[in-house]
Amino acid sequence: MNRRRPSRTFLRVFSMFSLVFATSITVIGAWSITDERRGSEAVADVLEVEHRGARTFLTVRFTTNRGEVCESSLRATVDANQAVSTGQRIRVHYAKSDPCLRVREVGDHSGWFILLIAVVLLIAFAILAHVSWRRPRPPIPLRYAGMP
Repeated sequence: MNRRRPSRTFLRVFSMFSLVFATSITVIGAWSITDERRGSEAVADVLEVEHRGARTFLTVRFTTNRGEVCESSLRATVDANQAVSTGQRIRVHYAKSDPCLRVREVGDHSGWFILLIAVVLLIAFAILAHVSWRRPRPPIPLRYAGMP
């Protein structure tokens, strides 16, 4: 069975688009983590607890350092906060640029997984780009390939 190999031009174009995509995702992930690290912590009141199967979602209200009152919904991933009920208080961490939209629990480190996946994709697509853009190797002369 003769299988046709993809053209070299297609591999080059695909590898470059993929490399640009992976680089963009890595930069956005790094900026997001940096922005969250510059954020602050606050004590939040739990307004609503919703259980969806094994997941627990909390609606919380808190006040930022600048005096802005925010109400946000987040997924409870820390074990101590999964048994929380309405009216209790938990600690939350919010980002500096979007304090009301990017809220997570204190102790939740799930943002690092996205950056890790982005870096793995970046490395894989960089290898693909290197393989598709390098010069093809000349064939081995027959006298070195075991032929007389």
